[in-house]
Parts: sequence; C-alpha cells; structure tokens
Amino acid sequence: MKRHIGCLTILGLFVSLLLAKPIPAAEEKASGEKIRITYAANTLSFLVMFLAKDRGFYKKYGLDADLVQVRPNIAITALLSGDAAYTEVLGSSIRSAAKGAPIRAISTTIQAPFFSLASNAQFKSLKELKGRTIGVNAIGGTNYASARLVFQHAGIDPDREIKLVPIGDQKLVYEALKIGRVDAVMATPPYSVLLKKEGFPLLAHASEVVSIPFVGLSTTVQVIQSKRPQVKRILKAEIEALRYLHGDPKGTVDVIRTRFSMDESMAADSYQVVKGAFSRDGRIVRPALDGLLDVDKKDNLIPQSITADQVSDPSLNEEALKELGG
Repeated sequence: MKRHIGCLTILGLFVSLLLAKPIPAAEEKASGEKIRITYAANTLSFLVMFLAKDRGFYKKYGLDADLVQVRPNIAITALLSGDAAYTEVLGSSIRSAAKGAPIRAISTTIQAPFFSLASNAQFKSLKELKGRTIGVNAIGGTNYASARLVFQHAGIDPDREIKLVPIGDQKLVYEALKIGRVDAVMATPPYSVLLKKEGFPLLAHASEVVSIPFVGLSTTVQVIQSKRPQVKRILKAEIEALRYLHGDPKGTVDVIRTRFSMDESMAADSYQVVKGAFSRDGRIVRPALDGLLDVDKKDNLIPQSITADQVSDPSLNEEALKELGG
C-alpha cells in the first residue's frame, strides 16, 4: 500500500515534542482500534483530548489514540494525506475548508479562547502597548485572531499601532516575554498563571471579548463518509471527557498536574481559570462559528461567500449525544 513517507517523516519529528506524561492508568498496554489525532501545542487548550486519553475514555470506546503534536500547517497536510485521520486544530481546519479543502469541523470543546495578554511590568494598560511588539503563536491562528480582537476592542489598530510577532508554541511564547524579546504575549494557562505569579501583569482576557470556536475535532469528508461509526466513538469519548472536566474537578486537576508537571496549587489555579471556557456537550455554536468566519473574512483570509455549512458538519456530534442519552 502506498505510504505518504514525507508527511510521516515530518510527523515523526514531532512525536518527541509530546510533553504528555500519562498517568499510571494510561501506562497499561494499549489495545483497540488505532487512530492518530494531531494537536497544535502542549497547553490546557487541548485538555479534553488529554482527559480522554489519560482517563480511559478513548479506550472505553475501543480506540487506541496516538496523540501527536505538530504545527497547524503540518496537521492540515497530514489530514489531507491520510497520515492522521483527525485533528484538534480547529481554526486552521475551518480556514482550510473555507478555501476548498475537503475538511469539516465536527465539534467544539472550547467555546471561547482563554488567552490572556501578559506584558512586561512597565506597562499598565493596553494603550501603553502602542508601537510595541506582541508575541503570538503564529500569524493566522486563533491566538493571533484573539490578539487582534483584544486590541481592536481597546481602540488600537492591530495593523498599524502594534506589531504581532509569531513565536511558536506557548512555552516559547512564555520564554520570549521572560527574556524581553517582545513587550507582551497572548498566553494560555499554565503560562499565563505562571507569568502573573512572576510579576507580569495580565492586561486583558480574550474570553471577555471573543466568542469563537477555539478547539475541537475535525476530519475529512472522506473519513466522515467511510468511518462514521468511528468518528462518533471519538466524539462520545470527548463528550464524556467534557462531562468529567466539569463533574470531577479533583480528577481533572490531577491530570493537569501530571500532564504539565505542575504542583497542586498551580494545577488547581489553572483549572479555575479555564474551566468556564469548556463546552459541556461538544456542540458547534453557530453564531460563534459565524463570528470566526467574519473575522477571517475581514482579514481576507477566506472568501467572502463562505458559510458555516461549508466548513462544518454538526450532525455527527448530535448523533453521538443522542446515542449517549442526550
């Protein structure tokens, strides 16, 4: 059978980037149908996927999930080549679908991004950041879009009055602010919590300004058509992980602590910061998706004629919920 060696090689290079340290229950020999899911960064943004893995929800539905950290562009390449059937990189999936790629967003685990704008201590307000450099994960990602919206909300033109600099994953973003490479960054927990404790003020929170689908499952049209039962099993696992996140704070904090090598206090603080942003059912909220598309249209990242129906398929999540009993 023909193999896509190029993409597999690239993916292989990123496997070592997995910071994921499974809890003891996950160290047992895996069994089940193998699936590969890519994700963009080792942050709490992908907590639901980590919970589904570490608390055995994927395994419950007969799945042996291989979680691979890659850059968003590599995630899309892997999806289209078949080297990875699924990705949690939602924003890039939606933008690719809007440009004609046979990809569909099928769930949303986070209803609003929990990025916080952390700055060097000399700055006391967003207005003081005019003319300064702001670190983001990448140009065109949700982190980038959130930064633009936060500054626009404060009356600052993100194209003319600040400079958005792509840094990489959140650990690199955190370090860039620490060494003074940039004046401020869009950070997620645990890094935003850590920066605040280290004396870097949090000047704004994207969740207070932005309501857009942030993280969730995407796959190709071909996979939806040929492996619908498998797709629904993945969705059921992640819906159960969402319910676990909201229903078992102690167990969730334990996974955060282990996955991210935090102490108990930092893990608990991070959980409190992010828990409200997570969905309870994985549904894609249509107005929020329309909002994300509007942002991308204003930035000329996607065609003006694109609608939500052309980039998403909410029917699978609805079927999964129904089969779970609602």
